[in-house]
Amino acid sequence: MPLKYQLTEHPNSFHDKHWTILIEEGDYQGVAYQYDTVSINEEDNGDVVLSFNTITLDNPNKLDLYNEEFEVIMGEILTDLIEQNLREESNNENGTGDTEAPTE
Repeated sequence: MPLKYQLTEHPNSFHDKHWTILIEEGDYQGVAYQYDTVSINEEDNGDVVLSFNTITLDNPNKLDLYNEEFEVIMGEILTDLIEQNLREESNNENGTGDTEAPTE
């Protein structure tokens, strides 16, 4: 499970149509970033590889964000966001995620 985070808007946002991820706990608390490019690729052996680039918007404690630990955290958050989106789409397709008021 990824660290607690929230999707928010940020005054220094690079992509206007992308949410900013704000980490709310742990060593990276307060770090805000956006995913820049994301790709999901299947390798020849059948493994699926998630690749991404990010843009740091806020790093209040001046932490080194170019390390494997933080890359894993960002990957876990991205995976969580993708899974949430897939669940929402599945619920909408199955009629369990109706967002409109019933008509009579």
